[in-house]
Amino acid sequence: MPAKRDAQVSHPDCPVHADHRVQHQFPEKVRFCPLCGSEMKPRIVLPDRKRFKVCDRCGFVYFPGPKLVAGCLITANGRVLLLRRGIEPQVGKWTFPGGYVDLGETPAAAALRETREETGMQVQLGRVLGVYADPAAPIVAVVVYMAKAGIEQASVTDEATEVRYFSPTEIPWQELAFSTTREALSDWLSQLSQEKGPPLP
Repeated sequence: MPAKRDAQVSHPDCPVHADHRVQHQFPEKVRFCPLCGSEMKPRIVLPDRKRFKVCDRCGFVYFPGPKLVAGCLITANGRVLLLRRGIEPQVGKWTFPGGYVDLGETPAAAALRETREETGMQVQLGRVLGVYADPAAPIVAVVVYMAKAGIEQASVTDEATEVRYFSPTEIPWQELAFSTTREALSDWLSQLSQEKGPPLP
């Protein structure tokens, strides 16, 4: 089986799925310079005196930073659209449509693209709900936009095995994929409560 996988990876015309177990070793296990291919070693870098990997040959300094993700919290009639993830990480858990922002792409464009790819829906972006990161593993920053659905019905895809709207009391809190999913939904519920105002006497 490993030999077959290696053959698939090495063939330039064969599409592959990203192995998230491998992807999550980046950037900690980066060994070689992306510019010249020489070995990189940890060095103290001025002026901040922080330790980063530096190329022995060309001097390139690798400054790791968090990956940027953008997503949409799509609401209608007081309900929110969630999808059950069809891919790792957290396959089978619930979250909102979203994914990585590509180089040269704005977060807004990425949120629209990822929503279309994952649910088949064209949506209209509203305001930014918030920017979230998991304090226990701050390797990703998530920009979440409020959004309104278009005329398309949400559909299942390879990345979303189930798609449905949840009322506030139906949200599957114990089955959410990420802490950032929980935070964004909590902020939406808090703002929803403020918009409704205090109960009448």
